[in-house]
Amino acid sequence: MTEAPLCVTFRMTLDDYRAGVRRLSWALWPVRLIVLVTIAAAIAGLTGAVLSNPILAIVGSVVFVIYALLLASILYIRPGQAFRQRADLKGDQTYCFSESDVSTTFVSGDSRVKWSYFVGLLETKDLYLLCHPMRQLGSIIPKRAFADPAAETEFRRFAQRIGKGAQPTA
Repeated sequence: MTEAPLCVTFRMTLDDYRAGVRRLSWALWPVRLIVLVTIAAAIAGLTGAVLSNPILAIVGSVVFVIYALLLASILYIRPGQAFRQRADLKGDQTYCFSESDVSTTFVSGDSRVKWSYFVGLLETKDLYLLCHPMRQLGSIIPKRAFADPAAETEFRRFAQRIGKGAQPTA
């Protein structure tokens, strides 16, 4: 006899979505490189100002502003636009977790995948993110969706199956 699945239903908020996108983005090396360049440019701009080197100060400041705007776009502006435009993000979402698979129900449809499809589980203070094989994609599940700590514990037990089982061949 199979155990009943653990199901959670929630409505994602803009803050949930932005936090999930930020956490998934941080796992990507291009975003980390942009952060590094932004910090280096800020240091160069400040160093140029302190050393009275106007060229270094101007170049560092301009590069800093450009990369800071790029980060703002990637981490805040574009996720906000996507959230406002996509009904499936704002509507009710149901995830059901079992020993063998994860099923989802959105405004736009349903899906079911084996745990082996996912490549990782990321966690923040408020979210779980089931990482898809395409590294920039993930399923965002707010912790508030779980009825109690026991439900979260059951989810974590199921999630230990991530990446286990038959793997696709290259």
